[in-house]
Amino acid sequence: MPTLVRNGVDGLHGIVRLRLVTAKVEVRPGSDADLAVLVAVLGERHWFTDRLARQQRGGGVLLVAWLDDRPVGEVYLDCEPAKEPEVRRHLPGVPVLDHLEVLGPLWGRGIGSALVCAAEDAARQLGHERIALGVGLVNSGARRLYERLGYVDWGHGTVVGTWVEYPDDGPPVTLSEVGDMLVKRL
Repeated sequence: MPTLVRNGVDGLHGIVRLRLVTAKVEVRPGSDADLAVLVAVLGERHWFTDRLARQQRGGGVLLVAWLDDRPVGEVYLDCEPAKEPEVRRHLPGVPVLDHLEVLGPLWGRGIGSALVCAAEDAARQLGHERIALGVGLVNSGARRLYERLGYVDWGHGTVVGTWVEYPDDGPPVTLSEVGDMLVKRL
């Protein structure tokens, strides 16, 4: 696992900023000033605009991994009530990691682990004792990562997650995926 060190406090949310001390990768909360470069490198203007607005309202934290001043990955710590009724019922008030992404050429370098660890630290700073995430049934590589990081199956069966994507060249598309919920005590 990458070594993380405390690197100051983010003034907006009082969240400890972390930076990865190997490979010059820094993980920090995203800001409106980052929007243009996030979209240029990672796409998904609508998603980033929405998550930054939610962060401003206190609904979560967008964490971005930076390598040489370029975003290389992100994850959103969603502190709002889950959309799925079974998650709300079995994990009330538990924040959920959403949309963990690392640029493909950089997979396997600890950036995903650093993002998850930073999200866990942010959740602790916000007073949470547990954290959850959903992983698609076909995404065995991600599941192995999460299990290595201490996440375990929640024991309440699969969940169908549904979301809307907004392609730049067409109308919104509703997608869904069957997955398992994994939980970790912080």
